[in-house]
Amino acid sequence: MLNRLALAALFSSAALPTARAAELDVYQTQRPIKLGARVGVWSGDYSSPAIGGHIKIAASERVGLQGFADHASRKLGGVVRHDNVVGFNAHTPVLIGSQSWFLSPTLGACVDFRVDEPLSERLPSNADILFGVNAGAMGEFALGRGWSLESTATGYLYVGNGSGTSGWTAGASNKLQTSAVVQVLGSLNYQL
Repeated sequence: MLNRLALAALFSSAALPTARAAELDVYQTQRPIKLGARVGVWSGDYSSPAIGGHIKIAASERVGLQGFADHASRKLGGVVRHDNVVGFNAHTPVLIGSQSWFLSPTLGACVDFRVDEPLSERLPSNADILFGVNAGAMGEFALGRGWSLESTATGYLYVGNGSGTSGWTAGASNKLQTSAVVQVLGSLNYQL
């Protein structure tokens, strides 16, 4: 009986470093889903704080996917512009890093539901949907117990109608225009 207890203690102490190492594994296909809250800066036609969230899926050993939703808004004259972005990107966590951290390029697509909302109740508002591509860089660092910190810098290129609200007039052009945005975000993730 005493021999069995000693043997069990030996095996459990040998497994302890493995359990601690798995706790600091930032990218696990065995627990493939992470949820994250993110804050940062949106800089394009205007600069503004941005807030959002994402879900990350470890699709395979080499590729991860991230779906996200972000919101930025700013008062521009008598109008508040809201940019509501929903999109995805793919990343490759095996290129640079270790078990507890990685740096990766990102590439994806998104849509921006843009709304210009006048501050006066009686003026018209304006809305447009912009389609875009995004590319950037991501770094993620394990904190332990399923938590990690992430930092991303992403450039977006959108295509859509130019829109605006001025006085009593809200309008959109009939020609497609491009707009570029850079977004830098920090997030706290939890692995489910």
